[in-house]
Amino acid sequence: MTLLPRRSLAVLLALPAALVPIIEVPLVVWARHSFLFRHPDYADDPPTISRAISDPSIGAPFATVILVITGLIALALPVIFWAYLVSISRMPAGRSFKTALYGLAFLTLACQIAASFGMVLTSQYTFSIDRDLHMLGSYIFFAAQAVTILLAATLCRVLLHLQQKYQLPEESYLFRPGMHRFRFRFALVIVALAVLYGVLFFVKDHTLPISAYVVQIAYTQCEVLVISAFVLFLGSYAVDIHAMVHRGLIGAPAALPE
Repeated sequence: MTLLPRRSLAVLLALPAALVPIIEVPLVVWARHSFLFRHPDYADDPPTISRAISDPSIGAPFATVILVITGLIALALPVIFWAYLVSISRMPAGRSFKTALYGLAFLTLACQIAASFGMVLTSQYTFSIDRDLHMLGSYIFFAAQAVTILLAATLCRVLLHLQQKYQLPEESYLFRPGMHRFRFRFALVIVALAVLYGVLFFVKDHTLPISAYVVQIAYTQCEVLVISAFVLFLGSYAVDIHAMVHRGLIGAPAALPE
């Protein structure tokens, strides 16, 4: 006997993933606009998120909310990871191929944990506290999150291909095929944005044929877009979690074939 109806349980388990972008996107926008409101002299030098949270009145609440977001990610990750394990186990593929997919799933989980660590580190240690630790956290977050999304998109692509190749029935497949397609295509956009952000990061302090102001605008806006895309990718799993729990598809992984 379950404590909650399946419909309520589906909403409860999907909620953490859904709340991540709902909270973080407005948080990032709020931080930048609050900094500009408090420091209008930066109107001609648009601030990065790092610069915005260096103001303690902004950085302190920002860091607290980031801890809440990290907790939500920690609640969503086990369900997403378990769904991948179950999906891989149900694929009629060879043992070595499944082992490789399991390894990819574990690597994706490790990278997401690293990205979450970097996100906490960079928010807890702002420029006004420890610039080196802040930058270290920032590098870890952006690099690990981009790799996480690339790996997850690869899993989406491979699992979708296997489902279509073997014509697996819907009841044996946890993820919605449409969401796999969406995540793979969205991941390509995210990686392109992350590469553009990295390029802008390295060229913004060099002499270019366009004004430094235009480059700074592009750089700071790209930063917001990349962070928003990161969390929207994670939030997309809420659709799958709700569907798989509501349909009662989550179970124990099948044994690997001998």
